Amino acid sequence: MNEFELINKLFKPLVKESLISQDLSDDVAKISVAKDEELIVSKDIACENVHFLLKDGGYKIANKLLRCNLSDIASSGANPLFYMLGFSKKKIFDNVFISDFVSGLKDVQQQFNISLIGGDTISVKKNSDPLFFSITIFANAKKGRILSRKNAKEGDLIFVSGAIGDAFLGLSLIKNDEYIKKFNFTKKEQEYLVNRHYFPEPRIELGRQLIAQNLSSCAIDVSDGLLSDLHHICNSSNLSCEVYFEDIPTFFTKRIDYSNGKDLITKGDDYELIFSASKEKFTQIMTLKNTLKIDISCIGEFVKKKDSVDQITVFSNKFRHNIIEFSNFGYEH
Repeated sequence: MNEFELINKLFKPLVKESLISQDLSDDVAKISVAKDEELIVSKDIACENVHFLLKDGGYKIANKLLRCNLSDIASSGANPLFYMLGFSKKKIFDNVFISDFVSGLKDVQQQFNISLIGGDTISVKKNSDPLFFSITIFANAKKGRILSRKNAKEGDLIFVSGAIGDAFLGLSLIKNDEYIKKFNFTKKEQEYLVNRHYFPEPRIELGRQLIAQNLSSCAIDVSDGLLSDLHHICNSSNLSCEVYFEDIPTFFTKRIDYSNGKDLITKGDDYELIFSASKEKFTQIMTLKNTLKIDISCIGEFVKKKDSVDQITVFSNKFRHNIIEFSNFGYEH
């Protein structure tokens, strides 16, 4: 079973309060703590050789770990407050790694005004055993005022922040893949892309403003790939969607051809926000784009659910010609 089959078949029966758990369909849970306030909670786990390499170093690993967790909070529109940390440690852990790891956490804490409140550690017996890091993060929000992937409506436009595929290009540069060599990126471009992989930017303020300005009630962050995460919204909202390939933002759009573009929009780790909004909100969203000084692109529209299994149709232009086929939408856990 993949991640979502596992959740739906085995773990959903354990849920007693669907409003708290969001039916296990979102990246966060919400707990009422006051008449007009809710505690928002999310958890992430990162495993060595899957999400990071030990040679990446403590600073980079800590940054990505905490930033990815913050991205879940961004996709809810909540205000991050605290986090708890758990991890395994090996005999080869040295003081440099731990010091760099703590330094990475500290820098992210300062940027997003959050703090550590507790956690746990365990020791693994073998140096060959993979390391695990886990973060549980806490945020707050006004009661009933969070973004959820189940709230898209038929006719809503689909928006995405930033650029898609940068993190994949950065990882390809780190691994020195043959795929990346044909682009002849400059040193400055390479540095930018590698940083996009190690230091994703959780769109906390964008999520907050979507709530504060009543622009949207539906969002998800791009962790598994643009199309894969868009598919999660379709499933949760019981909709299909139409996406326009040429409107999907990539940092190097002019340099990337048709087949390469297909690669980019099925890769994950960008941690940008996908959100829905009514057509009447388009002008306000473009104003917000200018205010926050981040790229926001409209890439398609949610439509009535189709009978076919494939809920996402990607067109190569807005005249609904040349449907682009995909063997998969993104990463599966």
